[in-house]
Amino acid sequence: MKLIKNLGRIIMGVMCAGVVLTTANSCEYDDTYIRDSIKDLDERVEALEAFSEQIQSEISALQEIIEKLQSEVTIDNIVETEDGYTINFSDGTSITITDGEDGKDGQDGEDGKDGMTPPTIIVIEEDGTYYWGYENSDGSRDFITDDDGNKIPVTGEAPQIRINPDNGNWEISTDGGQTWEDTGMPSSGTGTGESLFAGIDQDEDFVYLTLRDGTTICIPKTKELVFDFGTDGETLYFERGESKVLDYTMSGVQEVTITKPDGWRASIEAEGFVITAPVEENTFAETEGIVTVLLVASNGQSLIAKQPVIIGVAPQKDYFTIEVPEDEIGSTSARIISSCNEPTMYWTSQIMTLDEFETYVGSVENMEYYFMELLESTAYYYGYSSVAELLPDFLYPGDYVDDYVYSGLYSETAYMTYAVGMDFDGNYLTDFYYGPQFTTTEPQMIDLTFDLNVTPKTTSALLDIYPSDPSAYYFATVIDNSFYEAGYTDVDIMTEIINSYSWMLFYYALQGDVTGYEIGGMASNTDYYAVVFGVDVDAITYTTEMTKVPFTTLESQPTDAYVEGSITNWWSIDDLAEYNPDYASLMGDPSNPNLAAVDLEFNESAVACIYVLWIGDLSTYDYDELYAATQQQGDIAYYGDPANLFYVALDNSYNTLCTIALDADGNYGEMDICLVQFTEEGKSTDFALFDEYYNAIMGGYSMTTSSVNSRPVFMAPSNIENVQIREALSAKEVKVMSHKVVKAVNMK
Repeated sequence: MKLIKNLGRIIMGVMCAGVVLTTANSCEYDDTYIRDSIKDLDERVEALEAFSEQIQSEISALQEIIEKLQSEVTIDNIVETEDGYTINFSDGTSITITDGEDGKDGQDGEDGKDGMTPPTIIVIEEDGTYYWGYENSDGSRDFITDDDGNKIPVTGEAPQIRINPDNGNWEISTDGGQTWEDTGMPSSGTGTGESLFAGIDQDEDFVYLTLRDGTTICIPKTKELVFDFGTDGETLYFERGESKVLDYTMSGVQEVTITKPDGWRASIEAEGFVITAPVEENTFAETEGIVTVLLVASNGQSLIAKQPVIIGVAPQKDYFTIEVPEDEIGSTSARIISSCNEPTMYWTSQIMTLDEFETYVGSVENMEYYFMELLESTAYYYGYSSVAELLPDFLYPGDYVDDYVYSGLYSETAYMTYAVGMDFDGNYLTDFYYGPQFTTTEPQMIDLTFDLNVTPKTTSALLDIYPSDPSAYYFATVIDNSFYEAGYTDVDIMTEIINSYSWMLFYYALQGDVTGYEIGGMASNTDYYAVVFGVDVDAITYTTEMTKVPFTTLESQPTDAYVEGSITNWWSIDDLAEYNPDYASLMGDPSNPNLAAVDLEFNESAVACIYVLWIGDLSTYDYDELYAATQQQGDIAYYGDPANLFYVALDNSYNTLCTIALDADGNYGEMDICLVQFTEEGKSTDFALFDEYYNAIMGGYSMTTSSVNSRPVFMAPSNIENVQIREALSAKEVKVMSHKVVKAVNMK
């Protein structure tokens, strides 16, 4: 063996403390000192021998660790012990290393020498191979070589150390103990010495073993054996010759074996796990099968991952889930819970009766056309200009759960549920999904009857209602004959009425005796029915049969009632906001940033009027058609009530104000027509006058009962082209409108 000269000086020194034997001459011989010295010497020898064995064991452990590292054996875990660590490897073996302590000085009295520190054996990595070496006292490093000067790999013969029994110096052997070379380093001392290992650390992926010279050996931890094709276990469908690249996940693997159906290709490439179906010309290839990946870890653990593959078209995915809780199906209501399994897709869920499906759809092939018609009628009903404008408010986002209680359903009627995905342009994204069917129950009727008296007027009627149970809720209104002409039953009519009010039924339900209950908005000399029936405002359903009394409104009589309408004052909202900052909130439509006030002048016979501000010059419009449109579209104002304010644009265009008077008997008078041109020059700056109009409107209206719908106090002019003269609704029109316009995300 060949070592660098002065090895004893350049590696870490060994503590030594001379053993001094003194003799004393005296008349009386006392051997206590000699016996103590011999005992101390024996203890030192035993300690040196034990420490020598420890160092040799650590060299062997270091050699084994390097061998496992180069064999790609990984570390399963590390267990801390009282004096070190136990490292458990993936091949089932383990190694224990000991924390060393610094050599300790000798006893006080004389300067002690360093303890039993042996030669500093190290490992040096070169080109991926670890070799044995040692560290000099100046920190430089050299390889330990054999007799021929060759570096000794760690995986070869490990150096051995011992204490020379003759001179007490440390010796090193590189040939398995056949020859020894003196290091010149004395081994005397009483310390416990230093371990070859200085410390151990770890993170999520590696264990870092630090040697006494500062060298760090990095050993990978054992990873969980994992392989995932990234397809959630779903079968993959291919066209002939098609390739799919899968975003797979793999870890903890030492060996990988891939099998596939005949004619298919499967391999792990840089871009991912690639599967290619056989081409059309390969008639012997299998059309379906399993791509299998067999994985083996370094510790022998194995895992099999399978991916089904088929040449063909994938079946339709169920994008939706619909649930109908049986215990929440009532006679006229049902709870439907729907959800979408595609979080990025917009969708809707709906219901319809099986009878409606058979009558108006016929087959699933016609469902797309039918549903688009339904959307068009819904858009028109809610005032949207198109289906495209409706859909952002109508469709649900993919992560929305539609938990909805349908009300106003027909009792003892079979319903079907369905859902479909759409985009905001009205394109279907999925096929229609059909969920469970359900049948509403028989209604729970109560013992409640009514006495109903009707006093007809020209355009209204007074109802006197006397229920048999004053505490029961009921609903009363007037319907025209078109329902019966369309084939509706009393149950159909009650259901349609309840459906139109839905959860607001509570606010319109009556209790106890009610007299003089006026329902207006009727045509003169026309047949109607006054109807009343019991209701359950919580279940939103009817509870009795419908009591109905037919009547005919009085024939309209000529009247001199007349109301003249005019608009002479309008203001810029921006100017109003400068005058009073609170008025800035009145800006509703930036395209019409002005407010115009309507003045109504009643003659002695007029008690009310209906008025409309039409867009455009309608002075040459057919009088009868304009009269009928004003009756239907107009707002009602009673004598003493303020008229609405209108949003207008100062674009010099004409508008037409139409006003029809009513006398005390409900007779309609002649229609007043007034042309108005809104100009910038005519804009008013009399802001105190606007205060008067505004305060009068916000102060409220008279409480006279009327069927004319309550409108906002700030309105825009109406377009007569959008007005349809009231006609009897057919069964299809009513039912299509009633079932799905009431359920949407954010209808305006």
